[in-house]
Order: sequence, then structure tokens, then C-alpha cells
Amino acid sequence: MDHASSLLECVPAEKITDRPVIHLPRLTRLPAGGLTVTRTARVEDFRAVQSMHARCSVTSLAIRYFTATERLSRSTWTGLCDREKGVTLLTGPGGDVRKVIAMTNILCTHDSGVVELAVLVEDAWQSRGLGSALASFALEVIQGQGVRALTASVMTANGRAMRMLRGIGATRCSQPGPEVDFRLDIGSIQGAGTGAGR
Repeated sequence: MDHASSLLECVPAEKITDRPVIHLPRLTRLPAGGLTVTRTARVEDFRAVQSMHARCSVTSLAIRYFTATERLSRSTWTGLCDREKGVTLLTGPGGDVRKVIAMTNILCTHDSGVVELAVLVEDAWQSRGLGSALASFALEVIQGQGVRALTASVMTANGRAMRMLRGIGATRCSQPGPEVDFRLDIGSIQGAGTGAGR
């Protein structure tokens, strides 16, 4: 039995919804090396998520939240785990499924059928292709869920996020400024596959 197979035995199998079947945990071998495990978030993951935020630099947190946020409040975290508001995925290193090194939020918006994507990867795991892999997986998660468009807002200083979004086919749809809006119409990628990350 290889290492990946043994990891699957350590984490309970789950799926996002009944349609389509998205089995989790998701094992990903990064282009730059390393194995990660992605699963759905639970309210009891609060401390692990706080620990990840504590390991992130001020810059990483600022360009993710657009403000000087050091950690999430418990109420905010509970909201992110509310399936009525969207889906939150947590990623850990292959050797420690309890540790959190990245968080992916796919959140409902006020515009029906439109979701917003946000990804936070702790500094030590950046520039290894993880963000792009998670963005591609987010597209897979929303396929067949009645989602017609994916959006994201990033700061112009967040070059990694802009490359990540362009990598999944999202296009810039806002005027130049401190924040950049991206949009991907899901109908344009139906049947074309979700592709791999950078």
C-alpha cells in the first residue's frame, strides 16, 4: 500500500453534495513537490484554522482580507462552515491531516447563481502550485450545482491570485484600481474540463 492510500484510510470519506459526487478527501501532488489533502471544513477546525492564520505573514493576510486581519472570529468561522452560505475547504500536508495550510472559500453572493472564490495559502506553501490546484478543484466542486458564474476580488498587489484566476479562465472585469475583479462564466467551461493548476 502506498503513502497516498494509507492517508485515505486516516480521513473519513465524504462528498460535497449529492450532485455531482465530489469525493473527499482529495489528494493532490503538487508540481513543486509534496502531497496535500483537501477536505470540507468543520466548526471544530477553528483552532487549526487560527493556527494557520498565525503562521501567515501580515502581507498574506492583508491581501486576502483587504484589511489588517490577524485571525478569524469564532462567529465568522461558524458562518464559513454554514453550508447554506457556501462551501469551505481545508487543505493539510499529506503527513498531518489535522494541520491546516490552506483554506478555500466558495461563498454564495446576493446574485443568484453567482459564487465568490477566495483562497488563503500560508506563506511556507506558496509558489508551489497549491493555490492553482485549489482553484481548479473549486471549479470541479461547483459543476452541476446551478452555479452560472464564479467571481473573485483581489488586490492588485496579489500577483499570485491574479495568475491563479487567469489560470482557470477567469477574466478581469473591473477598471484599474487597488482592487481587481475577476469573473468566469461557468457555461463557457461546461464539458471542457477544469484543467490543472500552474
